[in-house]
Amino acid sequence: MPENVKIHLLGPVEVLGPGGVVELHGGGQRTLIARLASPPDKTVTRGALIDALWADAGPPAAPKTLHSHLAHLRRRLREAGLPDLIATRDSGYVLRAPADVVDAIRFETFSAQGRNALAAGDLKAATESLQAALKMWRGEALTDCRSGEWRRAETTRLNEARLAATEDLITARLALGEHITAVGELEFLVIQHPFREQLWEQLILALYRSGRQADALSAFQRARATLIDELGIEPGPKLRRLETAILTADPSLDQPVAPEATVTGHRFRGRLPVPLTRLVGREADMSTLGRSLVQRRLVTVTGPGGCGKTRLAVAMAAQHTKPVCFVDLAPLAESDLVPQAVADALSLSGQSGRSIIDSLVDHLADQVLLLVLDNCEHLIDACARLACAVLPSCPELRILATSREPLHVPGETIHALRPLATPDPGAPHSHRDLLHYDAVRLFLDRAQDAGAQIGTDGATAHEMALICARLDGLPLALELAAARAAALPIRQIAEHLDDRFHTLLSGSQVARPQHRALHTAIKWSYDLLNPDERALFRRLAVFAGSFGLSAVTALWPHGDDAADLLGRLVEKSLVAKEAGAARYRLLDTIHQFAAAQLVGNELAGTRRRHAEFQLALAERAEEHLDGVSAVEWLDLLTAEHENFRAAITWTMAHPDPALALRLAGSLSRYCRLRGHYGDGRKWLAGALDHGGQAPDALRAKAIAGAVTLTFLQCDYDIATQLAEQSLDLYQSLGDVHGVASTHLLLGSISREHASYQQALEYHRSALETFQAIDDAPGIARALQLCAFTAWLRGDFDSAVEWAQESLRRSEELGDAESTAGAVIHLGAVAHYRGDNTQALQLLAKALTVSEHNGFLEGIAWTLNLLGLVHHATGSAEARTFLERSLTLHRKLGDRWRMASVLEAMAVIACEQHRWEETACLLDEAGALRREINSPIPTCELPLYQRTQAALKAADKRPIATLQTTRRAK
Repeated sequence: MPENVKIHLLGPVEVLGPGGVVELHGGGQRTLIARLASPPDKTVTRGALIDALWADAGPPAAPKTLHSHLAHLRRRLREAGLPDLIATRDSGYVLRAPADVVDAIRFETFSAQGRNALAAGDLKAATESLQAALKMWRGEALTDCRSGEWRRAETTRLNEARLAATEDLITARLALGEHITAVGELEFLVIQHPFREQLWEQLILALYRSGRQADALSAFQRARATLIDELGIEPGPKLRRLETAILTADPSLDQPVAPEATVTGHRFRGRLPVPLTRLVGREADMSTLGRSLVQRRLVTVTGPGGCGKTRLAVAMAAQHTKPVCFVDLAPLAESDLVPQAVADALSLSGQSGRSIIDSLVDHLADQVLLLVLDNCEHLIDACARLACAVLPSCPELRILATSREPLHVPGETIHALRPLATPDPGAPHSHRDLLHYDAVRLFLDRAQDAGAQIGTDGATAHEMALICARLDGLPLALELAAARAAALPIRQIAEHLDDRFHTLLSGSQVARPQHRALHTAIKWSYDLLNPDERALFRRLAVFAGSFGLSAVTALWPHGDDAADLLGRLVEKSLVAKEAGAARYRLLDTIHQFAAAQLVGNELAGTRRRHAEFQLALAERAEEHLDGVSAVEWLDLLTAEHENFRAAITWTMAHPDPALALRLAGSLSRYCRLRGHYGDGRKWLAGALDHGGQAPDALRAKAIAGAVTLTFLQCDYDIATQLAEQSLDLYQSLGDVHGVASTHLLLGSISREHASYQQALEYHRSALETFQAIDDAPGIARALQLCAFTAWLRGDFDSAVEWAQESLRRSEELGDAESTAGAVIHLGAVAHYRGDNTQALQLLAKALTVSEHNGFLEGIAWTLNLLGLVHHATGSAEARTFLERSLTLHRKLGDRWRMASVLEAMAVIACEQHRWEETACLLDEAGALRREINSPIPTCELPLYQRTQAALKAADKRPIATLQTTRRAK
């Protein structure tokens, strides 16, 4: 399920993802989110969604319109980093998220906890749970959803639950003696809900306990008059009995005195520390931890140094309704001192002839107590022995431990504390957007405590996002950075994060030693490792981004214990395991610390093993990129992308000229399929410069890869020069396959220059070669490019013949990319022949294959053609498809396709008489075509000429004037 998602229904409907608030458009999208989230992870039928969207039966095309709404909504979610939030099921759709991400469900959970606590007489817990529940409301529920029966029913249900929780909270407050402060609130509530007899009862009781007996009786008369005048009924028996009790001053109306909770016969020294700052974020952790402490007797909060384990444990213990004893183990150096520290905290004297643990068991055998053991990591065995000794014999004892690794005791529940949520520093954010991220809110809170004045402009917002992301959302690091905000501009703090261990030092005299500097906090954990754990931890610094177990094993040539060592580093919170994947990573701050420890020969040897592993992986994967398992290999290569970048950087500094060429050459097809044109070109160019003395076969392959990526970014002159170099090398080597492949590339360059006959000559020459050497993938690819060239110049019959044969062969090979390409060409021909129904079917199949395999070029092409088809059928979605296609083509750098998409968008603008927009779109397309020296394809000319004619006929400024104005802007 997606992580870092929150859904708000108790007020305006909102979805919060990894990148902040998702931009939802209109009541339709908000209604769909609300309906699917009530509750989540449960299939909602299409009929139910249609009923939620429309008050009546809906329009005749309701299913199609619903599909359109969901497509737009999914695109919004995908852009916000939540691509899999909504999934399709046979009978409908499901919102894939745990229940507690929805505020309405959390509200009901907290309300139920409060009601149960109230029934059990635990007034403090009831008050806290009910207050937490009611604070989740931000206005009227579902305010911006479409009106309809479902919204009315759901709003009524939620409002009733809100009112019931309010009544329960007031009951708890009255029992706690808060009758005076409750009167004003109750007076307002009985005006809002005049027929709610329980509210009248509470108001009357509050007035009576405040010493206002006459006002209490007057309130009863107001209630009676309201019920008789409006409903024609007398007050119920409870209200009438309450009036009688007030008239007689019944002692049962007096407030009961609640007994204070104590540890029987003892007062102890281990008092809970009072935090000097407020807890920011962590609401979900508090909720989960609270439930764990109710259900389990040993709960350990784990996490990396500085993530806020102690702060969370203190906050959790502070709201615990039973006695609490806090024991700070950080100052202790010897394991034997742990039982004595607990005994001292409990003010327990030793008993002659008995061990300290036996004395603790005797003392706690009948006590109700939450024992907080803070900072257990350096005394892990002693803490585990203590827990094993006391928990079986002390049934009312609960232990809440904090540690950088688990205690490994039977029955232990682990609460892994994650860093705070951070924004994506590469995305634009307003100051208001950033307030949705806990890391930013913590930074601002502590900066304001330090006396800093933080701006709300866009530049400052960007710097704050960068600081929070670079510091991994670690509360300690954020607090240390915020403490500098009073003396340093935010920009300078962000600039100095590369030297964070010198920058982030605490001037606090009360902070623990391990919390006075970021470096010290991590070194505390590092020093607790054994020699092998330290060695592997250091070597993990060579990874950029995430890594898998096989890569770790390659760095550890000392036997088969790499998995065990890695597991221990995960347990000790120095390595993070990614959710839902067998991959790991170091937080950036921990990565910097590890890198500082990896030096000399150990660094050189580890870098070499890392590069060798990445090379072996790239070469092995390359063999599978044409087959049925291509998507799995592509996904693996995508996960390793940053590691490839690091490895190529190292190989370019290595004296062997072949290493970089082998690695960059093996990755060129991956870079093409997944749209990493820029990276691929840079890697290949650097490897070719470095590998001037490498074997010709390696250079020819690398140059061919460079031709492909350069051509795809429409640098045709450079691509042609490279292709000629590649062709010379292949011919000198006698490599007919390489020659044929280069002919395909030269043909593609000719095609985009609209030299269709020359393109076909190149493609047919390659086809004949591939047929002669019986190269099945080559044949399929050559046929596909022949089809592509044919339909662009308007030869649809030949295009269909070639595309169908290419499709047949590609499906036999299991080559998803070639399959998608052939289907795209068949879809294009169907559209240009006027069969848009068949075109839609074919292009939908092509889009599914391309999206499943992550082929950005195929996705962008298909969206382009879908835009044309939807325009031809009069669908309003045409522009949306074209805009999505344009965005992808811009990302890829494909200026040839950008020009065609801009011209298609100009057609739509022209038909809507948006003349200036039409001229601007054509102007931009024309500039691109002149830049790359590529004319408009033959099949696209009719629409373009019609648009130009309509624009010239319009009574508007001349196009040249519009172009001049646009350039001036």
